Amino acid sequence: MGKSRKTALVTGGARGLGKQFVLELLRDGHNVIFTSRDHAAIAELKSEASSDEGFCEGIVWDPLRDQGGQDLAREVEVMGARVDVLINNVGHTLDVTSALASINEWEMVLRLNFLIHVDVTNNFLPGMQANGWGRIVNITSIAGLEVSGPAPFNSAKAALTAYTRSVGRLMAIEHPGIVMTAVAPGIVVTPGGHWDILSESNPGHVENYMKQRTALGRFGEMEEISGIVSFLVSERASFFHGSIIQVDGGQSRGYFSHTFLEGP
Repeated sequence: MGKSRKTALVTGGARGLGKQFVLELLRDGHNVIFTSRDHAAIAELKSEASSDEGFCEGIVWDPLRDQGGQDLAREVEVMGARVDVLINNVGHTLDVTSALASINEWEMVLRLNFLIHVDVTNNFLPGMQANGWGRIVNITSIAGLEVSGPAPFNSAKAALTAYTRSVGRLMAIEHPGIVMTAVAPGIVVTPGGHWDILSESNPGHVENYMKQRTALGRFGEMEEISGIVSFLVSERASFFHGSIIQVDGGQSRGYFSHTFLEGP
């Protein structure tokens, strides 16, 4: 492993946006460790990563079944790595679409889209604190800012967004060298993803959605999301503590409003 490079960990990094993050971080000069539940997907991504772009290794890890952040931290420790950059990327609706879903279904969606990120962060944050430097980027969604998906998914992403604001501010006060931010993408097409499949199976629905719900009238591209992540993990993001960056082509209609009231 290149000693002069910073090491990044990307959860859910073998496909879709996660894979794009891994490749971009490698191009930026990082060593990269990524997780996936799929041995074959890990092997495929490792074969795509150029050998001259730094260390790239995958860990088989299931956030819904494994013990969580502690197990992942142990795997990384065995590699002899110290994580400087953490991209909390895993997330999915799990096809739980009803607001009246069972509590067990709600708990699974909340774990995958929110609680596992807290768990992983708790296990890697102490190393960043000891080093005095770190970058944590939580991949949330515009669904965490407005109604834009199933209620359990929206709620989990809203929790992750609020967590980023709260812990990001705490880091600014107690550990200013550690910057926690979140990226909230709009609809982005990924190979084999929801919108990719729907474009083939129901193009009329996709066309109608574009007209009614989006400003640009097109999907976002993966590179348009990974570019902002590349910035947020860099030295240049040293004033972005707790920032939530919407990358949605003007799709979302909500916004943050902050009122600061001074006491007597």
